[in-house]
Amino acid sequence: PPRPTPRDRIKLSMVAAQRFFEITNTAALLAWIALVLFPGRRVVAHLVCGIVVPTLLAIGYAAVIGWKLTQNGPPPGDVMTIAGLRAVFADDWVFAAAWTHYLCFDMVVGAWIARDAVRLGIPWPLRTVALVLTFLAGPVGFLIHVIARLTLWRAVATDDHAPSPSTSLQCRMLRSSSAS
Repeated sequence: PPRPTPRDRIKLSMVAAQRFFEITNTAALLAWIALVLFPGRRVVAHLVCGIVVPTLLAIGYAAVIGWKLTQNGPPPGDVMTIAGLRAVFADDWVFAAAWTHYLCFDMVVGAWIARDAVRLGIPWPLRTVALVLTFLAGPVGFLIHVIARLTLWRAVATDDHAPSPSTSLQCRMLRSSSAS
């Protein structure tokens, strides 16, 4: 059989990078659907979305970045400039890996938001908005959650201690007024 030309290799690499992109996006999307629908389920918020899916995404990211560094060496140019980053991200594999980086960390943040919102009793519409926005626009969803927890609970700490009785009453009152 004839050997693939450099042009054929580029096409195959683009198709493979696209496939990697599709697989990581699909895995993240399915995990996010589970997280939005079942944020109080320990297996979803702690295990699947807090550890398993981010770990798999991190493995994919590390494999691609390691492969590209081995293949091409350090990035050419100055990655501390927009032009330099644009040059690095021109490679479909590097771009797909960079997107996987976002998917991984947004999932970790989303899992924390889900656990924290359930623990604090943040009303489901507000919790759902924060989770969906974290998936679509990471920092915006995180900001919504932080504002919600500050407004509803006056809570700044991110620990797992149970809320105080006075703030529990305040949040229960808010939930009951939003349900009517």
